[in-house]
Amino acid sequence: MRSDKRIKAVLFDFDDTLITWEHAEYSWIEYNRPRWATIHDFFTADGHTLPNKDDFAHTIQLCMRRQWEEALPVWGSASFIDGLVEALAEMGVGRDLYDLDHLLELYNWQPVPGVKPFDDTHAVLTELKARGYQIGLITNAFQPMWMRDIELNAFDLMKYIDARITSGDTRFMKPHPAIYWRMLGLLNLMPQDAVFVGDRPDQDILGAHNVDMTSVLIEPPHLNRDRQGIEATFTIKTLTELLPILDRLEDA
Repeated sequence: MRSDKRIKAVLFDFDDTLITWEHAEYSWIEYNRPRWATIHDFFTADGHTLPNKDDFAHTIQLCMRRQWEEALPVWGSASFIDGLVEALAEMGVGRDLYDLDHLLELYNWQPVPGVKPFDDTHAVLTELKARGYQIGLITNAFQPMWMRDIELNAFDLMKYIDARITSGDTRFMKPHPAIYWRMLGLLNLMPQDAVFVGDRPDQDILGAHNVDMTSVLIEPPHLNRDRQGIEATFTIKTLTELLPILDRLEDA
């Protein structure tokens, strides 16, 4: 292991970068329907009068969508928790009427069936750690990181990650520079010390360029993202192709 490595960390997006949604068995709405129903049952059992389960779920989805639409123009952050609290308030359930932690336990976020790591994810992360790289994770998920940690643990990925953040926690989304600087601060690095790998040109790649970081666009076969004129420093089809790129950067 070289002690004079130019690149000290590899930072990753999560969805469709380390894990693939190609074979997800449910849409977001389908996945959430029974979870919103559980929360609906909790409140009605406690004596609250609510819309029927379909309208209850629809109101929550609308509030969360509104959060995204309001955040996107300034690359601020939508928040899963804020969206849920807002929706409940619209339906007459004030914040003082429930314990939020208990509500999130009832929601019971779990990996979506069919979603899994790419075939080479574990092998590549193992090799990166063997080479001495720090590994960071930045995701534009509006859930708090502890919820996505459930997936990291289920997929046996947590052991590789040195630092991880969601936009829901930091209140900034990629490509806003603030979320990249937050990660670099956690790892005590500067942009030239790291490489960012992600699947979305307008978020992952543009954001990396906004802080002058080397970027790697991953284009798995099942995706066909519009690059929107944004060109990454490097482009790969699989994570395995990242390893020779790092070799080239170290030898430059």
